[in-house]
Amino acid sequence: MRGNRIRAATKISLALALLGLVTPTVTAAAQPAQTIQTRTVVLPLSGTFDEPDAEPINITGSIRVTVITQTNPGGGGTARIVSNLRRTTGVGEETGDTYRFAGADVATRAYPPDPITPLEITPVFLKFWPPGPVLPPNPVRPVEIVVSVAGNGAITDISAEVADDAGPET
Repeated sequence: MRGNRIRAATKISLALALLGLVTPTVTAAAQPAQTIQTRTVVLPLSGTFDEPDAEPINITGSIRVTVITQTNPGGGGTARIVSNLRRTTGVGEETGDTYRFAGADVATRAYPPDPITPLEITPVFLKFWPPGPVLPPNPVRPVEIVVSVAGNGAITDISAEVADDAGPET
C-alpha cells in the first residue's frame, strides 16, 4: 500500500513539474515579440552654420547616422540615433578662418504606434580652430537630423542638414 502512495506522489510531482515547464512557454508565446531594426547611412553636409555671437561658417563634410529601433508590445518603441561627423570642416565668411568640426553623439527617443513619426535631433559636436584650443562657444549643434520611424519600428527615412542657428547646448 505504501509503495502505491509513493508511485502516485512521484507521478503527481512529475506532472506538476511538466506543467510548470509548459506554462511559462505558453505565456511567453502569447505576447508579441519585440523587433529590432537597424539602418546606417552616410550623408553629405553642405550649408552655412550661423551660430550666435560668431561669424557664419560655411560647412562641408559628411555625417554617419545609425538608427536602431526596438518595438514595444502593442506598437511604438524606442529609437537610438548615433551620429558621427566625418571630415567636416568650415570656412568663416568674414575672416576666412578654417574650422574643424568633430565628435559623436547618441540620442534616444520614444516613438508612438502611429503610422509614421518624424524624430528630430540636433547632436552636440565640438568646433576646433587650429592651431589653438577649442574656442567657445562649445559644444555646438551645427546639424539637424530627422528620422522617420513607423509604429512597427521600420526606419523609412534618414536626413541631415546644416542647422540654420543651433548655438551652444543649454
